[in-house]
Amino acid sequence: MVAVGRLTPQRRRELTRTALVEAAAQVFARRGFYGASLEEIAETAGFTRGAIYKNFADKEELFFAVREHVNEQALAAFAEQLHQGIAAAFDADALAAIWQGTEVANPDYRALFLEFRLYELRNPDVLARSAAEAARTRHMIAEFMQDNAVANGLTLKVPAETLAGILANVSDGFALNSHGDPGEVELYRAFLELIIPATITTNAPARRDARSSGRRPQPQVERCRPSSVPGRSESESGQPSGPTEYRQPGLEH
Repeated sequence: MVAVGRLTPQRRRELTRTALVEAAAQVFARRGFYGASLEEIAETAGFTRGAIYKNFADKEELFFAVREHVNEQALAAFAEQLHQGIAAAFDADALAAIWQGTEVANPDYRALFLEFRLYELRNPDVLARSAAEAARTRHMIAEFMQDNAVANGLTLKVPAETLAGILANVSDGFALNSHGDPGEVELYRAFLELIIPATITTNAPARRDARSSGRRPQPQVERCRPSSVPGRSESESGQPSGPTEYRQPGLEH
């Protein structure tokens, strides 16, 4: 038999919080932000309303946790693709399909996020909190992209935070304006085909050290354009007049 240790208070709270967030995601998607009640969320999770207030300050904070949970699920789906190697990072078809499955497939989530967007625009204090949460989300996405770039031997041509902001806003825009038309994923795929090579590049292979091959390193010599040769015209030589001159790169005469 495998001994099962008792849950620590911290672990118990983590499990309770996770259950509340997952229940809130279901109820918010079904009822909307306004229509969802904390009582129904707590009941769905198998707790009382008091459990919500022990973990979240208010309904808005619970919503932010749900949005973070949805974003983490989306990043996990992209991570599975990126773990397949460099080619997978440039596969716009596969990446667009993942985006469609995580961002567009659930119309209830699209309606929920649009509803909350209108809510925060009408409530400046909520808008300020939402802006802080959005900044934290961008940072999470930026770290995800930077870590995966390093793991795959890729280099970001722009700062990760900047690229994360571009992708987050464009993806949200595509998703919120989606009407369920299958052709919309083709537009997103076309966007990826433009943005990926413009912002990501493969690292050049390291130059082999001549010392490791046992050969003496040879200086690279650059041949310059010949100039006039005394006694020979340009028409005779087929080259511009002047002596042939050699110059080692990096040295100025």
